[in-house]
Amino acid sequence: MGFRQLILTALAIAFPAGIVFVVLAAMELLGWGTAILSATLSWLGITAMLRIYFGDLRRVARYATDLRDRFKGTPPQHISFGAAAELSSLYTQIAAAFRDRIALLEAQTSTDAEILDHLPNPVVMVNRHRVVTGFNQAAKGLFHNLETGRDLTRFIRDPILLDAFDDVANARETMKHAEFVLASDAHRHYDVLTARLPAATGDRNFVLSFSDLTELRKLEQMRADFATDAGHELRTPLSVLLGFIETLEGPAKDDPDALNQFLPVMRDQAQRMQHLIEDLLSLARIELNEHTPPSEECDVGKIIGKVAESLTMKAQAKGMNIRVTSALDNTEMVGEEKELTQVFVNLVENAIKYGHANTDVEVSISLVKNPPGALARFRHDRIMAVAIRDHSDGIAREHLPRLTERFYRVDTARSRAVGGTGLGLAIVKHLVQRHRGTMQIESEQGVGSVFTVYLPAKTGDNVRKLHSA
Repeated sequence: MGFRQLILTALAIAFPAGIVFVVLAAMELLGWGTAILSATLSWLGITAMLRIYFGDLRRVARYATDLRDRFKGTPPQHISFGAAAELSSLYTQIAAAFRDRIALLEAQTSTDAEILDHLPNPVVMVNRHRVVTGFNQAAKGLFHNLETGRDLTRFIRDPILLDAFDDVANARETMKHAEFVLASDAHRHYDVLTARLPAATGDRNFVLSFSDLTELRKLEQMRADFATDAGHELRTPLSVLLGFIETLEGPAKDDPDALNQFLPVMRDQAQRMQHLIEDLLSLARIELNEHTPPSEECDVGKIIGKVAESLTMKAQAKGMNIRVTSALDNTEMVGEEKELTQVFVNLVENAIKYGHANTDVEVSISLVKNPPGALARFRHDRIMAVAIRDHSDGIAREHLPRLTERFYRVDTARSRAVGGTGLGLAIVKHLVQRHRGTMQIESEQGVGSVFTVYLPAKTGDNVRKLHSA
């Protein structure tokens, strides 16, 4: 309070007493000099007391301001009036209660966050306006750009899931399940439960919990595909075997020439069925583990060397050479050596099977600065490319997108003649995807084909050498 306001307030309080002294002087009960002196002294006394009182109030107000701004402050030590002292004590108690409440809420929030982060399923909390208010680490791993304060549709645009959320948000359902497919290198299927949270959770009104159904859907699809594909592909060799067996049991029962003629064909058909079943089982195992990334370390350069050495005799039988070149000193990566060996054996073996006699199979290893779009999540130019080039008749452009489909053949007769089951490139595709890589196929008719496998490489000096070259 300012000095002027203090004077005016004291005058207002002293005014009744001044009137009394004036009345007494007018009635000649008190002299005018005594009356004026008494009124002045009364006003000065009131002013002094008000100054002390307002000083106490100012100190209490400063204390309250400190508590408001920083939630910390030192209570005023010297207060003359009991009311101001009680007010200061009350502020101290309120501040202590608020600090205890905040500490409790922080501890509860920290505990809730730790519990959420330890949940294996992704969890996202949303308010009624579709704004993300919280999530756990599993959800952050699922949606890499997830942020609080952002609209849910920024991360999820699936209309079925959003409709399920609206049904719960508008109280048409208390909770609702919806299936959500996350598009990625390998599509992942989730069952998403949307549920309303208790009112005490503040702005976090709803929770979306994601349960991974990918393996279940994969098993269902594998079972259906296995029955369809195996039945279709096994029908021909089985028909041949049954026909020969019936012939040998009937008209050619005692014909040694027919026996010598039929047995090699029957053996070939039986081996074809065996290879087909082995590839189908191998593909089923690979698809089952496709979403589990490898954890071991291996050296791609050494794997390629071993593959080239193991296939040298097969290449030389057609007058071919396998030439391996590498632009890298370090070709290590995180991966399963056995599976990557299967990838490169399949690709190099195909290059030998379909390549022209007396040509070379060229295998090159390098780093790429501009990886394919499927590997855009690797932002540090650390993608290793292994290219297998053959000199063959090439493949027509319309066939390239379907080459990795199971049992898809450009030339069915030729594929079976060289012992192909139609599953090799499908196996390669799934193995490469398990290693978080991708494969591209380029081909020119009359020139040959290039199968390039892109794999995440370990960062090292070879990246700097590539950029400084």
